[in-house]
Amino acid sequence: MTAKIKYKFGRALQRWSEFTTDERIITVCAISLFLPYFLVAVPGLFAVFRALLLPDVRRRMYDVSSSGYIFFSLPIFVFPAVVFHNWFGLMGGVVLWLMLVFMLYLFTVMRVRFYNNIIDLMLILSMFAMLAAIVSKLLFNYRGIALYHFMFDASGRVLPSMAPESAGLSQVIFSANRTASVFWNPNYYGYMLEIFVILALYRFEKRHSPWYLVILFSNLGSILFCDCRTAWAALGAALLFYIVHYKRNVKWVVVTMLITVAVVIIILLVPMFSGRLAANIINYDVDKRSKIWGDAIHWIRRQPVFGYGMDGFREICIRTGAPKIRWHSHNIILNIMLDFGVVGLAYFSCMIGRIVKVLNKPQFCVIYSQIRSMIMVAGLATLIHGVTDVPVLGVQSALALIFVVSGCSVERNERVFKRLTNFCEIYEK
Repeated sequence: MTAKIKYKFGRALQRWSEFTTDERIITVCAISLFLPYFLVAVPGLFAVFRALLLPDVRRRMYDVSSSGYIFFSLPIFVFPAVVFHNWFGLMGGVVLWLMLVFMLYLFTVMRVRFYNNIIDLMLILSMFAMLAAIVSKLLFNYRGIALYHFMFDASGRVLPSMAPESAGLSQVIFSANRTASVFWNPNYYGYMLEIFVILALYRFEKRHSPWYLVILFSNLGSILFCDCRTAWAALGAALLFYIVHYKRNVKWVVVTMLITVAVVIIILLVPMFSGRLAANIINYDVDKRSKIWGDAIHWIRRQPVFGYGMDGFREICIRTGAPKIRWHSHNIILNIMLDFGVVGLAYFSCMIGRIVKVLNKPQFCVIYSQIRSMIMVAGLATLIHGVTDVPVLGVQSALALIFVVSGCSVERNERVFKRLTNFCEIYEK
């Protein structure tokens, strides 16, 4: 066992020595997704500023077909914030633009082998995130802390939640102690788990190693730790779409349905897992979402073209003296329209269309069909999760999706690399 570990470690060091400077920087950025929240942006900002300052890297970014579409999009993100005097949103808009530039930087580097290495690295680190979630849950439950949800009003006072008085102690403890692991909050952790499960499924389809199944089911079970109900629905629908549309195997559909039924029965019958499914909590959440969506639509109608800038819902809550400050409108479409208006929604729709167009190229569909299906399934899970939440609003979750989407550039980069290799061989002769 020790010899095998040494062998694996030696291979990892050798692979690291073979990486280019760009690949090493991107690897550090991938590792940073699992660091404390305030440290995530440090390597990412370094990568972006380096890419913008170095002529060679900047030229490679200009060669990407969608470079102008991203480079000249900054006014879309900062103009509404300036008009509305949303200075916090102005900073957030600049950060969003820098993240899109970082995505463009990834598009210049990602090749199949490196892309798979990054995915393997993220899956390995996801197991450490799971351990952090377990320790967090055991620690809080052992100390008897966090028996209720808490929320803050505009003045910063802590208000008790709508936890049901009739709920048992195990229900309240389990529902209140929703661990976020190493991520910003439990909902973002739930979205990250969706991504990890989809990535593990992709790698298992590629290599058929049982370790990927271990990682897959470990992250699947970790959704119970964060208790993100939206993640259950989004991941279940996305996996069902994958099996029906891409596998087209009746056996897999039947197995998936049986597993889904079994999981639903366990969640409904075991009190420890059903704490947040109590009727009054569900009714409270439905009413809360309805009110948030209604408020968002009201403010969208008042400024539909450009919006209010990044984190517009938060700024509106502060200015209207809302009893609770909320960061977003709990719907990804409404949130985009509230922040950047119809212009922003059209921009992101065109960006998605460009990515789908690349994924639907005949050569990409034939050679990189597994990467294509994985990106499509991850995108579907994001959209479904976005019905009741904004999972990509966090830096870690947004960067994770960017890493996944960067797989759409592997066909172009492999083609460029092959052309350069052939040129070098001819030149040497």
